[in-house]
Amino acid sequence: MFLEKIQTLLEGNSFFWFFALLGSGLFIIQFVITLLCGNLDGSDDSDGGNFKWLSKQAVTGFLMMFGWVGLTCQKEFTLPRSSSIVLSLIGGILTLFLTGLIFKGAKKLHSPGTVFDLANAVGKEATVYQRISKDGIGKISLSLNNFTHEIDASSLHPEDLDSFTSIRIIKKIDEKTVLVAPIP
Repeated sequence: MFLEKIQTLLEGNSFFWFFALLGSGLFIIQFVITLLCGNLDGSDDSDGGNFKWLSKQAVTGFLMMFGWVGLTCQKEFTLPRSSSIVLSLIGGILTLFLTGLIFKGAKKLHSPGTVFDLANAVGKEATVYQRISKDGIGKISLSLNNFTHEIDASSLHPEDLDSFTSIRIIKKIDEKTVLVAPIP
């Protein structure tokens, strides 16, 4: 009896319709939730080490393509049931792997942003932006990694360092201040 029901199911198009509509429905639900709420599954792994080929999106893509390829093979190309199932499996598996590759590639696009460390500025040349008095703090302008940074600076030079004076950064004093000396 159970085998007869499976045989009846496989003979009609309802088998492929089931997977096509299930996959398409899940795809639409996932799309709307992502559009309205963003990523809710908490899978924001910045290290990229926990990549999974069998994500919800990949399984949804497999179900959707399995159903639609099977329907197309039977309705449009009038292929036999066995050929339709084989081509549906191939289409679903290709979709599963393509979805996985897309998500793996998208994970590589993640960037933590530009991190500026004053220790990287030591030894670099810069320009005084705001006068540095002989016993006070001024500001320098430094171009590092294609970005311009404005940094607090102090000098041991016996005279004030006027704006636009070329200087070299000698050492890092604290997290936002450096020690500079004029370039002769």
